Amino acid sequence: MVDRNVFDRRLAKLEQLLRKLRGLQTVDLNTFLKDQDVQARAERWLQVAIECALDLTHHLIAERGWQTPTTYREAFEVLHQEGLLDSEQAAQMADWAGLRNILVHLYLEIDHRLLHQFLQQDLGQVEAFARILAEAVARED
Repeated sequence: MVDRNVFDRRLAKLEQLLRKLRGLQTVDLNTFLKDQDVQARAERWLQVAIECALDLTHHLIAERGWQTPTTYREAFEVLHQEGLLDSEQAAQMADWAGLRNILVHLYLEIDHRLLHQFLQQDLGQVEAFARILAEAVARED
């Protein structure tokens, strides 16, 4: 059984970050590329949002006794193998794990055009992921 307090706190944080990131969608590309403060907010909020998604994933995997992933990307494949995510969702979330690695390890090489594109086009993927996990845990109750 998933520890609902742990799960719900991380899910709430993820939802809060997604709202903040949605607010950054109003920033046009030129402003985004020039404003280092906006870039910094986007980078940090995306990093923490992805960390929340990974924490939720690992918590669920551990609680259910599923195969322990060896990489962040593999964690989403485990959710696919267990029927929580379809293959496209697992691949999308694996891409988010890759973005997390860039934000954490390759921070000197961040392509802010690509980051802006993620904000504009891909936040819905993480929102859908959060709903899937919340529904899966709610079915346990």
